[in-house]
Amino acid sequence: MLDLLAAPTVVGVPATVLWNAPTAPRPIDAAAVVDAPDLVAWAAGLDDDARLGLLDRADTHAVLGEPVVVVAESDGWAEVRLPLQPSSKHPDGYPGFLPAAHLLPLASPRTDPVVVRSGPLLGAVLDRRAAGGCLGPDGVVHDLAATTVTSLRSTSPGAVDPSDALAVARTFTGMPYLWAGSSAAGVDCSGLVHVSYRALGIVVPRDADDQAEALEPVAPEDARPGDPVFFANEHGIHHVAMATGGGATFHAPRTGQLVGAGRFDTVAATETVTAARVR
Repeated sequence: MLDLLAAPTVVGVPATVLWNAPTAPRPIDAAAVVDAPDLVAWAAGLDDDARLGLLDRADTHAVLGEPVVVVAESDGWAEVRLPLQPSSKHPDGYPGFLPAAHLLPLASPRTDPVVVRSGPLLGAVLDRRAAGGCLGPDGVVHDLAATTVTSLRSTSPGAVDPSDALAVARTFTGMPYLWAGSSAAGVDCSGLVHVSYRALGIVVPRDADDQAEALEPVAPEDARPGDPVFFANEHGIHHVAMATGGGATFHAPRTGQLVGAGRFDTVAATETVTAARVR
């Protein structure tokens, strides 16, 4: 068995669900927790009721090469933190549980980590090789064009064009909303923002309320295409979208609806709309 506690650990499968307990997956989630999961096929097999049932079970997705802090391992499950998914739930990153079989010890330090910005490996963290291609933690070399990867710049993002994040987000157009989704298999509202910016090498918090807290506020009317737009009611922030201009947005609405266009200038009087910018 892999000694997950003795070496730096990463996700070793294309994508996996972070569950809030080892007992959270249902029989219908079997394809997501097998040793070689296929999250795209798993998500495609979920109807609206099954997707709603993820609400109290799943929290986010983790993707190939994503670093993982392993806290403990028992009965085939690893309790983990996800450093690339900042969260107010834990200072070391989003907390939860992954099948231990979905993790790998990193064989050697990455010298030029890059993030995949399109396709089925969207968000994956690979190592750019001088000889060409990108090396995955499983030893597979992926022949990716230079335009499909971005250097990971989590500590000093520098200037970023939010319209580039919006372009990534739009690759999800027409996909069904997926609670906890933040991979090519599907997205929820904050997962769409998180994965779209991370595809540019920029790490923002995973959840909408944390995103609003961490990012620089701007007036909604000043939001540029790609800037996050937050919706709040008396209970706090409950939704985030991405501005597209003229009061319009692009977002993952809710279970039963498709990722696509929306608006922030026609909300009810009980709603508060704010916006932010990723610097």
